[in-house]
Amino acid sequence: MRNLKKLDLDFLFKALIIIILWATPPLVSKLWVGSKSTFPGLYFGFLRYIFGFFALLMIVGFQNNIGNIILLLKSHFKPILFCSGWLVLMIIGQNFSVLFILGASSSVLLNFNPSIIYLVAPLLFLDEKYTKKKTLGFVLSTLGIGIVFLASLESNSMITTDYILGYCLGFLSGVAWAGYSLSLKRYFQDSQSQEVTTLNLFVAGAILLIVSTITETPPSIESYTVESIWGIVVIGIGAAAIAFTLYLQLVQKYGATRAGNIQFLIPLISLFFALVFLNEYSFYTLVGGIFCAIGVAIVNYEKNEISSENQLN
Repeated sequence: MRNLKKLDLDFLFKALIIIILWATPPLVSKLWVGSKSTFPGLYFGFLRYIFGFFALLMIVGFQNNIGNIILLLKSHFKPILFCSGWLVLMIIGQNFSVLFILGASSSVLLNFNPSIIYLVAPLLFLDEKYTKKKTLGFVLSTLGIGIVFLASLESNSMITTDYILGYCLGFLSGVAWAGYSLSLKRYFQDSQSQEVTTLNLFVAGAILLIVSTITETPPSIESYTVESIWGIVVIGIGAAAIAFTLYLQLVQKYGATRAGNIQFLIPLISLFFALVFLNEYSFYTLVGGIFCAIGVAIVNYEKNEISSENQLN
């Protein structure tokens, strides 16, 4: 029981860090891509990933594991390329959806991916199961995220082609992240999380830079303000390097379904930041967040219950 408690605290601590860090990218992208159009969407994604790559590379280098990265790239080049492709699609969906919809709406759509993971994971992995309690938890969380989604809609927006495109792109980001999560479990269940994340960020960043160079106009020097650089550092080192690494650790230890389920709480935190910094409040957001929290608790309680039974047996 002591080991189980330690693992649970480990899960909760890492999940809390991930939730807080992943609540920031949609808001930062909205500020410097969607609102001011300071940075092109693909180039901004490249900056995010390259900051995360260099941060992790320094850590791996300090641990004298650079050779392991080279070996991993040689032995798993196709899986690395496959996972990086999902990361590129996620950036396309997230950074371009904020051109047409609110950052909070983009966050909701991105973090709808746990439902996709829950539906697909048991079809791919023997240790991922459908259960009544987990299904109930996901239904409640999905209902909650739907309420948060409605609360985050622009109040006076007209349904236009651009508006629909924005939500399609936001949904694409969620599908891409679900694909990334499932691919991590399939190809890198036993690999070092820092080394895998380092390579994924590098390859995805390289792809984004190449495509951006061909299709986008580079940002002006004036775009690199103290505020924008700070925003890139936060979502690069924090939301990419640190959070991606911790997320892979959760996928490896607890499975794609349980790890992905924590993302139901991210839109609530995003909207909480909006309340604190922008003085925006919505009763429906609070109600939706409560549903999300209950759903997450049910899924994780069900997992703990199974673990306890196995340990007693």
